Amino acid sequence: MRIREDFELLECLFVELDPLEDGFAGVLLEVYRHGDRYVLLEVAPATGNRLLRFSSKDWGLVSAVLAGELGGPLGGEGPLKSRSW
Repeated sequence: MRIREDFELLECLFVELDPLEDGFAGVLLEVYRHGDRYVLLEVAPATGNRLLRFSSKDWGLVSAVLAGELGGPLGGEGPLKSRSW
């Protein structure tokens, strides 16, 4: 008998980037719950390459890493932070 994995997608976000400035056209960010852990997954959709996988039981820690990747107030200079030059 095979035990079914418990996955719940909590958030899915596509961030479009400038390929000339950032090196790729965009990233797909997914936050889901896998059992008792929260997982942040960042993927380049054009190639399927996984850029980041972060897992923790603490939702606040996962949301802080997500904010950092988006360049929010909880994170510093994330790769997706809009540049002002």
